[in-house]
Amino acid sequence: MDEQLSNEQIEIIQEFIQECSELLDNLEPKLVGFAEFTQGGVFSLNDEASQVLQEVFRLFHSVKGSAGFLNFSHMASTAHAAENLLDQIRKGALGMSNEHVDLFCKTCDFMRETLDYAASYMNDAGMAEQAGELALELNEALKAGQEEMLPTVPVGQPATPPPAVAKAPSAVVKEPVLPDMDLAVTTEMLEAFLQESTELLQEVEQGLVAWSNEAGNKEIVAELFRKIHSFKGNCGFLGFRDLERLSHRMETVLDVAKAGACPAKVKPADSLLNLCDVLKITLADITKQGNSAIDGLELYLELLDDLIPAGWGSQLNLASTAPLLGEILLDHGVITEDSLNAALSVQQKPLGEILVDMGAVSTDEVDKALEHQQQKRGEAALVHEAKVSEPTALPKRQDLRVDLEKIDTLINLIGEMVIAENMLIHSPDLQGREMESFSKAAQQMSKIVKELQEVAMSIRMIPVSGLFNRMTRLVHDLSRKSGKKVDFVLVGTETEVDKIVIEKITDPLVHLIRNSMDHGLETPDERLAAGKNETGVLRLVASHEVGEVWIRIDDDGRGLNREKILNKAVERGVVQGDGAELTDKELAALIFIPGFSTADKITDVSGRGVGMDVVKQNLNQINGKIDIDSKPGQGTLVILRIPLTMAIIDGMLIRVGNVRYIIPILTIREAFRPAAKAITVSPDGQELVNVRDRLYPVLRLHRLHKIEPAGENLTAGILILLENQGRNVCLFVDEILGQQQTVIKGLSEYIGKIGQVRCVSGCTILGNGDVCLILDVGGLTEIELESV
Repeated sequence: MDEQLSNEQIEIIQEFIQECSELLDNLEPKLVGFAEFTQGGVFSLNDEASQVLQEVFRLFHSVKGSAGFLNFSHMASTAHAAENLLDQIRKGALGMSNEHVDLFCKTCDFMRETLDYAASYMNDAGMAEQAGELALELNEALKAGQEEMLPTVPVGQPATPPPAVAKAPSAVVKEPVLPDMDLAVTTEMLEAFLQESTELLQEVEQGLVAWSNEAGNKEIVAELFRKIHSFKGNCGFLGFRDLERLSHRMETVLDVAKAGACPAKVKPADSLLNLCDVLKITLADITKQGNSAIDGLELYLELLDDLIPAGWGSQLNLASTAPLLGEILLDHGVITEDSLNAALSVQQKPLGEILVDMGAVSTDEVDKALEHQQQKRGEAALVHEAKVSEPTALPKRQDLRVDLEKIDTLINLIGEMVIAENMLIHSPDLQGREMESFSKAAQQMSKIVKELQEVAMSIRMIPVSGLFNRMTRLVHDLSRKSGKKVDFVLVGTETEVDKIVIEKITDPLVHLIRNSMDHGLETPDERLAAGKNETGVLRLVASHEVGEVWIRIDDDGRGLNREKILNKAVERGVVQGDGAELTDKELAALIFIPGFSTADKITDVSGRGVGMDVVKQNLNQINGKIDIDSKPGQGTLVILRIPLTMAIIDGMLIRVGNVRYIIPILTIREAFRPAAKAITVSPDGQELVNVRDRLYPVLRLHRLHKIEPAGENLTAGILILLENQGRNVCLFVDEILGQQQTVIKGLSEYIGKIGQVRCVSGCTILGNGDVCLILDVGGLTEIELESV
């Protein structure tokens, strides 16, 4: 960087990066959504498509405006080129195609790369070459599309010659069409206007550069105001309405700056410099093509409106609500309409003076009309003041950006507070004592700590919509590349999960969707031959399930190829024999082996055998699990099961022998002491218990962990009915000690490899300081029950 940025400037850029990333997250799904409006490669511009097109245009404009404000010139110029192309499409001057969608998606990719660069260097200086290439592609697409839209002349038929222009200078190709005025503009007048306006803009640019270096110099601002005012008057005189409107709004911004009323952190000079380029380009268009229209004028006006305080705009509105002087004189019958039009056609000074000089009115009549006008303005001001004083119905939302590390520290401190609370409440020094006041205070403290914990955790929770929307772009690109037709369905995008979870499952989702598109879904011809619709269905679903977040990736493709997986497994020596005895679950587990792939060749989509290994590793880091259910010819369902929270849970403290465990409350259906007649043993030796005419298997935890129980008679202990993913098991324990909030602590990696410690997801610290294991109910319901 050429200069050291202040902390405030760095913070503004960081906010821009985050906000721009969110804009791109919203933009890409809308771009991909254009496919719904294309038939045979042709874009159909119906009402719904026009609305989507308008939204995409606004999003590109927002990115351009934000980037321009921070002098990210390469990003702003690229967004501007995309905006120009979109503007012609939405006006119907250009046909939309899939190639255009791909080009807009490429623009989004460039912007994301630029944001990554800016996160490190706080500018976009290093993206010049890529920006130039992409802007060239966008401009060429615009030019090519315009040429396609030009009418063609049939062979053998002479083209209609253009109208002759007498004495046209070489710099002017044709005279502009001026629909908004009756004054005849000669070539000499136009040439003089272009020369004077170009000189004025050069002086304005120099003044703006000087102003940016001397922000407090009001003399520079006053001089800029006069020059823009002259430019505006020239444009208005010749009827260039777009130029007049834009320069008038620039004049208002300078008027605000003159009064020292610009909003904080706003640098009008930079924005006005950018708009000077727009004015110069329009002058060039007048010179070459006779076209004075400004594409995206309303958006430029909105950009300038952001630099004008609300109160300033109100005063301008008040002036516009009062009748004009000419209207007042005409209404009172003082002048005729012909006299008014004649005065307006040569207006170079106040209308009242012109009418007096023409002899159409007297000075007294003009003064009375001006008094009437001032009275109307006063009435409008009173009405405006009354409207402003009306209370607003909705409270203003206020947001505060907080460093994620601070939130992590807060949650960790709350976890320590929970441990300290348990140590206090369950202190051995208090056992056997009756302290009514202490018990009430302890209950109140527990309630507050629980609420505090829930609020702190909710801060980290964000919806999965941003992540899911990014997958929309991935599916679109893979669909185009593979030639496969796919209907991508998103469900449960409002589901909230921990921000860390979002970060950890992004790569797994990418790999799983790539696998579904490459290995799962068939080509249109293959689907038709199999009796399916030529368009495949890929569903991405998020939901809350018993203390977990489930992410489902479901396709209706060909399913796992059992024979191909087994052949590859035998070839690599990871299974004994031919593997025919493997269950579907064991077969699915093979695809998670590092380097394992059934692809015939390596492509940029798949084939290296690293994707599923990444999925498993990332899920292990957040204590997540993955289930696969595949049916040949019908499709594959992959479920990512992720803990809802990785910090604090409500747990039930139990005892087996001298060992204590925690069971997550959400997995417990009920606890009971069974009667002898409810217990039975299956022919293969599995103990079962009858609960309301349903048989559930019994799991003896002391056998699983090789510990000495207080007793082995089921009727003397307690059975806890657990449920996970539709599977149930009754856990045999000696005693239930109570319920408490549990802070989850991670286990060392080697502990999970010790055979005696199975079905454990973590540990916690009890009130007496002892370490207590947290049981993994999912693992308990899946183990081979007959072996324990």
